[in-house]
Parts: sequence; structure tokens; C-alpha cells
Amino acid sequence: MTDSRFVVNRRTVLAGVGSLPLVAALGKPAIAQGATGNVPLGMVLPFSGATGSYGPAMKQAAELVVSKVNEAGGILGGRKVKLFIEDSETSATASVAASKKLLEVNKVELVGGFWGSPEALAAKPVILAANKVQMLSCAANAVTEGDTKGLIYRLQAKSSQWGPAGAKVMDKIGAKKVTVLAQQNPFIVAMVEPFKSEMKKIGGEVVDVVMYNPDQASYRAEVEKAFGREPDAVFVLPLLTDMVSISKEIFRGGFSSKIVSLGTGADAEGKFLQAVGPEVAEGIYHLQPSPSIDSPSYARFVKEMGAPEGTVFLFAGNAWDQVCVTVLAMEHAKTQEADVWTKSVREVCNPPGEPIDDIVEALKMVRQGKSINFNGAGSTCDFDEKGDSLNRSFYVQLIKGGKNTPFGVVS
Repeated sequence: MTDSRFVVNRRTVLAGVGSLPLVAALGKPAIAQGATGNVPLGMVLPFSGATGSYGPAMKQAAELVVSKVNEAGGILGGRKVKLFIEDSETSATASVAASKKLLEVNKVELVGGFWGSPEALAAKPVILAANKVQMLSCAANAVTEGDTKGLIYRLQAKSSQWGPAGAKVMDKIGAKKVTVLAQQNPFIVAMVEPFKSEMKKIGGEVVDVVMYNPDQASYRAEVEKAFGREPDAVFVLPLLTDMVSISKEIFRGGFSSKIVSLGTGADAEGKFLQAVGPEVAEGIYHLQPSPSIDSPSYARFVKEMGAPEGTVFLFAGNAWDQVCVTVLAMEHAKTQEADVWTKSVREVCNPPGEPIDDIVEALKMVRQGKSINFNGAGSTCDFDEKGDSLNRSFYVQLIKGGKNTPFGVVS
């Protein structure tokens, strides 16, 4: 998990130094290879609010890959990449304001980051109206639905894929009669029906679904309803702040049903355990989309992050990959103009092509006209026609003895 080296307290972060991109006579940034000026990219990441624990490691990863690219000579004929990062504050309103600042002040061609679904959905129309690319680390299905102009790419599993993964965990722990306790938000709501369908396939039954609103003063009534029927297990679908309150209610009530949750609530980079202590957290299973933690690409990333071998970064790799995919697509298209380089994303990421995970070597190969299949730190970086990630798996952990311990991987 992320240690204190990755924690920052700033609410708004400006990463990198240098002048703003040069502006052409008609107010558009210079775009052709060989033009002068920096190539501006933006990210909206959480440093405060309910998901604030995820921002620091994502920021670190994005800054590291920008440094690698710039130290190796930059892109588009020697231009440097400049990264601007704003705090989402875990707020849709703040994320819209941050996106507008990145687009209107910093003139970015990419607005990436977006750990949270409400934030991404709110910012989506602003970014599309500007004809810029939005890259995501959030899960709500709706983000890639509708007319995206081919400008949206998700480096994360969709919400509808999380539900079946949760059902497979239920199967592994022998839970057949289960209930669902879920926060009312777009990210989570989309998991429920796929979870029910998968439970039915494996011979299980969802006996009740209990929804609650975020930031309630108390969750006691909802907990009692979900656990009172004494199911084999409860699939608890929260974010960190509500999971802290819910788990204390479960412990106080002495309920014996097993708990399967999301890492967004029962992990949050170790913040859950810090908040509730080992006794309350004991025995909770939690899952999150995972990089291929045994792959050379992931091992390379962990080393770049300066972390011990075997460290599990569940979201930082997505930020790394967003920058890699962007600069490779720009280099392939020979322009920073968003509605042009977006057409090169699948050209540099999807098979066929020579597999490569080193961003500096990958850029060299693109300049040489070679076909590449870039594999990232967070995923294989393969995308379908809607911009959704392919080939995602989920890492499952069990809280045991005051620690997150590996339980398995489900796909």
C-alpha cells in the first residue's frame, strides 16, 4: 500500500514548470511536429474529500512518466510535456471548475485522472464541448455511453464488471444466500443487477437489496435490514467514509454474516484499517480492479515508484498509463491536436504490434514507424470501440490480523 512518501496536503497542485503553450494567431495552440512550446496535459485527481487518499500516488505516477519522457527528449520533435494537476475534492462541482481551468487557462489537450464517477460524469460535457480528450480511472458505465466523439478512454473496469467479480468471490467463500447493501451513486448502482445475474448463474440467491444515501448521519437501520435476515454474506458497496460508519454498526450489532466489500471502502490505500482498527475490520473481504501484478510491466512500474517489490498499487498505474497512451498517440499522429491524436490511441495500444512496456523505447519505435502494442502499468491498455478497457481482472484481499492479505484474483 502507499506509504507516507506519497501523501500531500495541497488542495491544488501544479506539476512541472515552464511557460504556457504558444498560441497561434487564431487562438489555437501550435500543433504540428517541430512546433515550439510545451505540450500541456491536465489531470483532475482527488486530494481531499472521501476519496482523497488515492490522489497522491496517482500524482506521483503521472509526474514520474512525464519526467521520463522529457528527460528522453520529449515528443513531437523535442517538445516537453507539461503536466497540470487539479484537486477534484471528491466533488462533481469542483471537478467541473477544475476541468474548465485546465481547458481555458492551461489550454490542455487531455483532461485525465478522474478517480470518481460523479466527478467524471459532471466534467464529461465540458470536455467534449471543447473537443478535448477525457481519460478516466472511474467505473460508471454511463461515462462512455452516448456520443463520446471518440474522445473518451477508460483505464479501469466498468461498474457492470465489478458486480460479477463480487459474485465470484461469494462463490469462493461458499456464500449462496446473500444481500446487497449499496450506496446510491452511479458507480455503485450499475454493479447491482450484474451481481444478481452472476449469483443466479452460480446457483446463489440475492434475497434483498438495501440502498442508502451517501453522508447519512446514521446507517443503523440499513445495516440491520441487510444483516438481520442472517444471509451467508452481505455485498457491501461503499466509499471510505460510509464504510467506516457501516463497519462499526456491523461490529456493534454482532452480526455473523460474512462481508464482501469494495476496496474503495474497505481499503482506500490502507485508510480504512487506520480508521476502524483491526478488531472491527477483521474478516472483511474486498476487491478492486487490479493490474497484472505478476507482469514485467507492473514490476517495472513498482520500481519506478520507488516502492518495495510486491507493493500493490491499484490506481496509480492508471495515471501512469494515461500519460503514456497520450504521448504515444500524439507521437503516432504527429500532432497534439486532440481530435486527431485520439484516432491513434488504438493504433499504439491494441494488437497487433510488437508488445512493449517501456515508454521511452515505445516512443522510439513509433518514430521509426514500427507497429507497437503498448502494455501499461495498470492494464494492457487495450480498448474497445467505445474506449472501454479490455482484459481487466480484480484483486481480492482479506483483512486478517490487522493487515490486508492476498486472497486471490478473479476475472
